[in-house]
Amino acid sequence: MDFLRKRILTSVIVFLAALNLDFILPRLVPGNAAVIFASGHILPQETVKLIEHRFGLDQPVYVQYIIFLKGIFASWPPFFGFSFQYYPKTVTDLIAQRAPWTILLITMAFFLAFGLSYLLAAYTSIKRGGKFEFSSLYSALIFWSIPAFWFGMVMLWIFATTLRWLPIAGAVGFNPGTGFQYVLSVITHAILPVVTLTLVIFGQNYIILRGAAQEILGSDYIQAAQARGIRERTISFNYVMKNSILPIISLLGYSVATLISAVFFIEYVFSYNGVGDLVVDAIQSRDYPIVEGVFFYVTLAVIILALVGDFLLVRLDPRLRR
Repeated sequence: MDFLRKRILTSVIVFLAALNLDFILPRLVPGNAAVIFASGHILPQETVKLIEHRFGLDQPVYVQYIIFLKGIFASWPPFFGFSFQYYPKTVTDLIAQRAPWTILLITMAFFLAFGLSYLLAAYTSIKRGGKFEFSSLYSALIFWSIPAFWFGMVMLWIFATTLRWLPIAGAVGFNPGTGFQYVLSVITHAILPVVTLTLVIFGQNYIILRGAAQEILGSDYIQAAQARGIRERTISFNYVMKNSILPIISLLGYSVATLISAVFFIEYVFSYNGVGDLVVDAIQSRDYPIVEGVFFYVTLAVIILALVGDFLLVRLDPRLRR
């Protein structure tokens, strides 16, 4: 319990520090929404000042900070104000509209990447030293090291632009229809982003699982199981891989953070109508409320999932309980 108390206290401190960064970082970028809007249009300086006044950008920074904190702690769900780009829509409404598409990509990619890495790590723990193990290891290293946005552009160029097998952009077609046709349109538009995200995350998961499996293979209880004549497949799945999952659970918050950062770039590359595409546009246009709202929810999700991972780790690993 002391371990969990320390983790909860650390999470609270990290959350409070992240709130301050959430407010400060967007304002360190030169310019604001009014200046960016004026740069694309020939507007007099008086009009720019009116826009700044309308969105409260002419107020002192400490006043903006107080309004920011009041919106978070004085209401639930937190109120981050109105979007500069999509006025009069609120940030909460925009995130609620886009979040289901992002959750769809993350959920599918997470389970596909985990299942693929788990099966490959289990198989290579049996067939050690072969060509398949080395090829899977090098493939995982390549996928892990490739930037998500670059890999997405390559996939887009091959399968959407050159071969024209899959849609080039969007989360659904212009006229998707209803029922099965709508579901089919959603699936076809999600294939490229999901495959790209899966392969990017697969590399990280496989390296972690493989390293944990290699360490466990040298344990005494594995050698005792081999001496009793237990089948290799049983040893691999029931002994090795069962305990190799613990590092994945302990890094649950880090894995989710990596997944979210990758999905933001991928959504922008594929023009997928998720939260990532929304926040990249907001950063470019200095739409502070959207950036603050998305960063807040992402931080909250990562901290909560990291705590869930720590709780599961304590429940599954008797050494931590002792």
